[in-house]
Amino acid sequence: MPHDFPLPYGIRYSRRATRLRLIVKASGVELVVPSALGEERALEFLQRHRAWAERKMVELQGRLPTHAGLPQRLETGATLPFQGREVPLVVQGARDRRARVEFDGRFLITVPVTDPAQTEWRVRMALFGWVKVWLAGEAAQLAAQHAGKFGLQPREIRVKRMRSRWGSCGPGNDVNLNWLLAFTPPGVLEYVMVHELCHIRHRDHSARFWDLVARHLPGYLEQRQWLQRHGAELLRRLA
Repeated sequence: MPHDFPLPYGIRYSRRATRLRLIVKASGVELVVPSALGEERALEFLQRHRAWAERKMVELQGRLPTHAGLPQRLETGATLPFQGREVPLVVQGARDRRARVEFDGRFLITVPVTDPAQTEWRVRMALFGWVKVWLAGEAAQLAAQHAGKFGLQPREIRVKRMRSRWGSCGPGNDVNLNWLLAFTPPGVLEYVMVHELCHIRHRDHSARFWDLVARHLPGYLEQRQWLQRHGAELLRRLA
C-alpha cells in the first residue's frame, strides 16, 4: 500500500476493465484495475493522480449536507463494529481523573466530567488506548502462528492511528498496524498481519510476494476484497 497516499482508498480488479481508472467518492477513492495488470503499476497510477483525487474529493464533500462524511460520534446509543459485529457503546461521566474502558459484549467507556466539548475527544482517546493493547495481543498471537513457517520474524509490532493504510512493514522489519483493524472481521486482521509479515521477505507486490501470502492464507482474496469494498467507509466512519 502506498506509504504517503493521503486518502482512504480501495482497489477493485475487473475482468471487464480495459484501462486503469479512479472513482472518487466523498468517503474515499476506488482504483479500478484490469485483471491482467500488476499491482505495482496500478499503485503508480494512483500516486500520479493523487492531486486530482484530492481536489475531486474536496469538491464532492462540499456538496454534502454538513453532517455527512464526518466521523461517527462516539456517544451513548452509537454502535461500534468490533471484530466486524456491531456492539453497543455506552458513555458515562465520573469524577475520576482517568478514563476507563470495559468490554462485556458492549463498550462501556467512563471519562472524567470536565468540559463537555472535550468529552468525545476523551472517549476516542480512551477507546484507542484500549484497542491498542487488545490489538497488539491479537497481532502477537497471529505472528506466533505464522512467522515461524518461513522465518518471517518481526522485530516489533506497533498499533497506530493511520489515515490511509491498514499496515506497513519498515526497513527494520517493524510491523505497524492500523488500530481500526479491531473493527474488521477477524480474518481481515489475520490477512493484514500476514501481508506485512510477507513484506519481510519481499518488499514489493510481485508474484513471489502474493505466492508467499497464499502459502500462509490460501483464501486471502476474500479478506483482501473485504478491505477493498468496506475499508474506505470504515476509515471515514471512525477516522
